[in-house]
Amino acid sequence: MSNADRPPSAADKPYARLEYLLDKITDRTLRSELERETGKIRMHKKFGLVFEEHLPEHVRLYQLPLQIGSKVVKRDGQGDDVFVVQSLAKGKTMIIHELDGHFEEVAPAELVSIKKFGEPIYPSLIPVDRVTRAKDKPYHTIINAENFHALQLLLYCYEGQVDVIYIDPPYNTGARDWKYNNNFVDNNDQYRHSKWLSMMKRRLLLAKRLLRRDGVLIVTIDDYETHHLQMLLEEVFPERELTNVIIEHNPKGSPSKNFTYSHEYAHFMLPRNGAVIGTDPRTREDIRNLRRAGRASMRAERPTMFYPIYVKNGKVIRVGNPPTASFHPKNRNIRTANGEIELWPIDDNAKERRWNFSRDSIEEQFERIEVRQQKNGIQLYVTANPSRYKTVWTGGEFDAGKYGTTLVKDILQKEFPFPKSLHATAHCIGSVARDRKNALILDFFAGSGTTLHATCLLNAEDGGNRQCILVTNNEVAEKTANELAEKSIYPGDPRFEKHGICESVTWPRCKNAVSGKRDDGTALPGEYPNGRKLSEGFDENIQYFRLDYLDPNDIAYREKLSDILPMLWLTAKANGDFENMKRKEAWFIPKHSPYAVLLDESAFAAFRKILKERSNIAYVFLVTDSEEAYRDMCAELPKGAKAKMLYKSYLDNFRINIPLIV
Repeated sequence: MSNADRPPSAADKPYARLEYLLDKITDRTLRSELERETGKIRMHKKFGLVFEEHLPEHVRLYQLPLQIGSKVVKRDGQGDDVFVVQSLAKGKTMIIHELDGHFEEVAPAELVSIKKFGEPIYPSLIPVDRVTRAKDKPYHTIINAENFHALQLLLYCYEGQVDVIYIDPPYNTGARDWKYNNNFVDNNDQYRHSKWLSMMKRRLLLAKRLLRRDGVLIVTIDDYETHHLQMLLEEVFPERELTNVIIEHNPKGSPSKNFTYSHEYAHFMLPRNGAVIGTDPRTREDIRNLRRAGRASMRAERPTMFYPIYVKNGKVIRVGNPPTASFHPKNRNIRTANGEIELWPIDDNAKERRWNFSRDSIEEQFERIEVRQQKNGIQLYVTANPSRYKTVWTGGEFDAGKYGTTLVKDILQKEFPFPKSLHATAHCIGSVARDRKNALILDFFAGSGTTLHATCLLNAEDGGNRQCILVTNNEVAEKTANELAEKSIYPGDPRFEKHGICESVTWPRCKNAVSGKRDDGTALPGEYPNGRKLSEGFDENIQYFRLDYLDPNDIAYREKLSDILPMLWLTAKANGDFENMKRKEAWFIPKHSPYAVLLDESAFAAFRKILKERSNIAYVFLVTDSEEAYRDMCAELPKGAKAKMLYKSYLDNFRINIPLIV
């Protein structure tokens, strides 16, 4: 429980798991005594954010085959009951309950293999589809996966390299819109807040390792969890400072008993003592005459700010010193013998005024000064610096109804609940990434795919090569899942999976936005606020993967490079079309991507010769179990190539789901 779940005397032990075990005790007297003693332990106090750190009990691995000894759950069950496979016969499987020991005989199709937290899982990225519209640009990536496992996998590829992490996690409103341990969480769950915090903490710890030192985490949320989230963010990121931005995303508002709520929050975790937020492009450029007008503008009031400025070939090149009080220029524009024009702050009525900047500071403003030839001579104008982003954002482009719900419906021709405004997301990302045209952006609660769409929009505005990685599960809406269950269609079945969020919303929305058309060939209607038509699409590329899980018992027998090539391609910055290995050789060097893999170290000499012919190779993966051999080969690689060692048992490089990784 969190502080919101119960009185603040709660401790921070994992009591939820303990209570689950207590419920399994059939001896009432013993259970009562243990519950009483557990209550005493709860009385120990801890200050700050107090919540029970629930551990996910297991992850369902629909693709893993059943084996004797496998841990399983019932495919149509939503409880926590875990069984162990005792025997396998044709059409029948004998299972035993892990705790109470009772036996059941069920059909294999009714069971799903699981792995408990702490048991190694071996992932593999399966290419599903792609869109290619710009051969010279890197790929964006969409991964259909449980985000906790995807984040662990991404650590291999991108640890310490992500510029912006933007996430829009479940708001935990109690509306059964997210799951914990395969169960929907609603208002009746007394552990609702602590489950949400546990879920978030585990992912934020991984996200922290992915961020660059000057990277920024942005989390959007509303009032249901904002206070808990802020405390959690400060606990996980003590080296960063928290800034809260209020966004009016619902101008009409959602009425309650007392107020109509029209806002949500974007929490920015910024490097301490670092200037990483740029200037707001929405601020109107203020161009004014460099000559002061109005109050306190006369030469006599500020004599040191009356001095000549010299212009040549339409640019300010230098300034002179303030003259003596007895000196009065004959004109405000005076051509000199060397071709320069000497400008004085004299107005149209021949009154001697002053400049807006002192002699000591004017040279710092040269880039902002514009020289204009007008009827009455040359005038100087200065453009005001764009202002910093404010902490309250209002404006029509932030309307999640028009630029979220309606936009997604126009793209997909179907509804999606509560998508973010495309332009609110772009504004969040752009506050950090406008000055980083090659920024790497990650969203591991991808939803409808707004973050990738926003990244494409930013690139289109300034010709950037920013890359976006989206991660989302393929959760099916509860109503649809129940309807499919009545037809005996369950998760893992393609007939079920096609209704999931990634398959039916995230990928189609991103694909259509980039191509500018729907699958049936019809052009997308409408325009962006800058006048760009949606039907133009974007000169971008997207690779779509599905995270799959391999059977650990098969690892020794499947030393296939194809199992890990997508991870190596991502490590090489997703440049060039993803290519798979067609046949086993001593090395693999894709034609269109800047990486190479040496599989047989005895062939290193020939491999090195080929590398010299491919000057674009930036990443080299060397397969060896010998640290010494690895160092020797690295010493002979072409300069500039980044090397990584791979174990001969390829998949051992990518074990996930183990406690040490967090």
